[in-house]
Amino acid sequence: MTTRTAAPRDGAASRRTPRHRRVGTGVAVVAAALLVLSACSSGDDSGGGFGSGGGGAPLSCPVPVGPMALAVSGRANSPEPGLPTSVQQAAISVVAGAADQKVAPKFTVVDLDGRPTVAGSDTYKTDAGNAIAAQDDQNAFLSGLGKAISGVRAQSPEADVLGALGLAGRSVQGSRPGTVVLVDSGLSTVAPLDFRQQGLLDAPAADTVGFLRDHQALPNLTGATVVLAGLGDTAAPQTPLDTAQRTELVTLWKGIAQASGAACVAVVDEPRSGDAPSDVPPVSTVAVPPPPTITPGKATALPDDGSVGFKPDTAEFRDREAARGVLTPFADFLKQGPTRRLALTGTSAKAGTLASQVELSSQRAAAVKALLVELGASPDQISTTGVGSQFPGYVNDVGPDGKQLPGPASTNRKVIVVPSA
Repeated sequence: MTTRTAAPRDGAASRRTPRHRRVGTGVAVVAAALLVLSACSSGDDSGGGFGSGGGGAPLSCPVPVGPMALAVSGRANSPEPGLPTSVQQAAISVVAGAADQKVAPKFTVVDLDGRPTVAGSDTYKTDAGNAIAAQDDQNAFLSGLGKAISGVRAQSPEADVLGALGLAGRSVQGSRPGTVVLVDSGLSTVAPLDFRQQGLLDAPAADTVGFLRDHQALPNLTGATVVLAGLGDTAAPQTPLDTAQRTELVTLWKGIAQASGAACVAVVDEPRSGDAPSDVPPVSTVAVPPPPTITPGKATALPDDGSVGFKPDTAEFRDREAARGVLTPFADFLKQGPTRRLALTGTSAKAGTLASQVELSSQRAAAVKALLVELGASPDQISTTGVGSQFPGYVNDVGPDGKQLPGPASTNRKVIVVPSA
C-alpha cells in the first residue's frame, strides 16, 4: 500500500463557466489518475504508457533520486502527450531507488499551455513489507503517473514553453537534487520567447539566451537535471522543421537550461509523432521559412539560419556542409552559362559602428562567393558588396533599453542574392 498526497488544480474547475468545462476536462483526468495511486495494485496493469523496460537509449545525465517535475503539452500543434522510453526509465529509477535511500520523492505534472499550471502532484512512499508488495506499489504509482501524463490537456490558448519550464523548476527545488523533464516541440508562442516573431527561429542561440538573461527571463533550474524531449517534433497544422532548424532549436533550449543553472542537460533524440490532441484551445502556427531558391531576375535572401547563416560576429558559416547544400543550386545556375551573373549584398544588424557593420557584411558576402567558387562557379561571375544596416527593408532591431532584439537582428543579417535575368 502506498501513502501519498494529491493536489487538485487551484479549484479552477469550480469557477469555470459552462463554456469552459469541456476544455477543463483534461485537468480532471490528471487529478483522477493521480488519486488512483492511493489504491494498491497487483502490478498487472502497466498502464499509462510505462513499459517494463528497455528499448530506449539511456540518458546522458545521471537522474537523482529526488523530486521530478514533468512539463508536458497536451496542446495544439504538438503530438499527444506521452513519455519517451528513456524518460520512463528515469521515472522508474527514481521510484525504485526511493526505498533504498529512504526518501519520498514528489512527482509534479505541469500542463504546458498559454498559462502553465500544476495539473497535479503526488509523493511516492511505500510501507511494503516485502519485495513483491514493494514492486506492486511501484507499478501502481507508475501506472497512475503514466495515465496522468497521457491525460494532460491544454486549457489556455498558445504555448508558454519557457513558463512551463520555470514552473517545473520551482517544483523540484528543495534539499535534494531534482529532475525537470520537458516534453514539447519547443515552439513557444508567448513573450518573451515568441517564435512568431520574424527571425527569432533563425537567431543564434547565444543571442536569444543573452536576451533572456539580460531581461531576467530565465527560469530557475539551479542544481536540477534537465531532460529535453520532443524538441522540433510538431503536429499539423504546424509546418515541420527541417534538420538545421531542429538542431538550432535544440541548441537554444539546451543553452537556456544551462544558463538557468541546470547541473546537467540531457537531450532525448527519440522522435515524437502523431496527431495533436483534439478539442483543445488554439495555438498559433510558427512561420517556418522555406530554403532559399534561385529564380533568374528575382532577388532572394540567404537567411541567418542554421543552414547558411554565420557564427556571431564572424564570416564563418555555422554549418559549412549545410551551406554547401543550400548554395549548390546557385553555383549550378552560374555554371550553365558564362554570361550569367550573381550580385551578392551583405547586410547586418545595427551593432557597433557603421564601418564595422559594412566590413562584416562585406566579409560575409565574400564568404558566400568563396563557397560558390569552391562549388565550381567562376569568380568573374560574382560581385560582392556590404552595406551593413543601411539597406531598404531594415527592421529596427534595438529595443527601448538599447539592447539588441534577437529576432529583428537575425532578420537583418543576410546576404541578398540577385541573379541575372
